[in-house]
Amino acid sequence: MKLVAIDFETANRYMDSACSLGFSIFKEGEISDSSSFLILPKKERRFFEFTYIHHLTLDDVMNEYEFDHYADFLKELFDDAIVCAHNANFDITVLNSVCDAYGLDHYNFPYFDTVRLSRRMWPYLSNHRLNTISEYLKIDLDHHEAGSDAYACLMIVLSSMMEANVYDVKELLNKLHLKIKYNT
Repeated sequence: MKLVAIDFETANRYMDSACSLGFSIFKEGEISDSSSFLILPKKERRFFEFTYIHHLTLDDVMNEYEFDHYADFLKELFDDAIVCAHNANFDITVLNSVCDAYGLDHYNFPYFDTVRLSRRMWPYLSNHRLNTISEYLKIDLDHHEAGSDAYACLMIVLSSMMEANVYDVKELLNKLHLKIKYNT
């Protein structure tokens, strides 16, 4: 089983303005990679409204590649993977919007939302934001740094599996009555 946690940061309110992508990969019983990279948004999306959230500016990404440069890498990343994200609808919408902006096919993979997972696992918490869950699980988090957010997302899944004593993602989701969605 290959599990990939992702997190996008966007420059502004447009969903195709991805400026960073973080990912963590769990494969064959171990975390095989956890990283992030910066993305130069398309020219018409190069204004940064959300610097106050993620602290990225146009100067930070100006010498980086645009999204289409990573198309083959992402194809390999998502190949045979189950994908998860905290507030998955946001991250999947960003991914598909950026693909649309570059005329790329959408990546096909199953995915699920770790917000929903954490609500089922720890319903007694006051909220299920990434920073709240990370604090509860003692996950080191540099919130809104895409790589750190993706890692925390993966750790939520692994912590859930340990606590539920279930070591297969599909079995865990089934036990919690959560459905896998499919990106197409």
